[in-house]
Amino acid sequence: MLQFLLSISDESDHAKIIYIYNKYHEFMIKFAVSKFKNMGRSNYVFDAEDAVQSAFVKITRYINNIDFSASEKNIKNYVFSILSNEICNIISENTEFDELDEEFYDKTDDDFIEELHIKERYNQAVRAIENLDERYSTTMFLLYCNEMSVNEISDLMDISSKTVYTRISRGKKLLIDSLREVMANE
Repeated sequence: MLQFLLSISDESDHAKIIYIYNKYHEFMIKFAVSKFKNMGRSNYVFDAEDAVQSAFVKITRYINNIDFSASEKNIKNYVFSILSNEICNIISENTEFDELDEEFYDKTDDDFIEELHIKERYNQAVRAIENLDERYSTTMFLLYCNEMSVNEISDLMDISSKTVYTRISRGKKLLIDSLREVMANE
């Protein structure tokens, strides 16, 4: 994969990409595997690899947005927010096409329609979370899509629990405003 990333980037950025790859690749895989496995996904290893690969393609594409003079914490946050968004993308893409279970055939038309509405509202909420400011988007995604605890988010993002709670509170307000705007435009 590293060869592929280097082939799509400018030569001047190769050292930056190699640094990020060597520093974070293994931890990114473990993080993604853990998230998909905890969700009970049968193909969690493949989903994790897809998410990490997509994250690295985006990182390579936007390598100039990363401030390498900033703290290691900022680089880590940037990398893992991209990975978290890619995990969210895979989840939202696949929730629309979950395998049909036997209960599916026993549902009434009303139950079926209601389930479709619930999935659509979930997908709308995920898209709205992705469109929030990065710090709120990442925090909200980790909490609601990855089902991480506040302490886990605090450790991952290297911020205090109080900051996580603040971002969640502000993110909820922004999310509600965003969803109201979407609903008003429908």
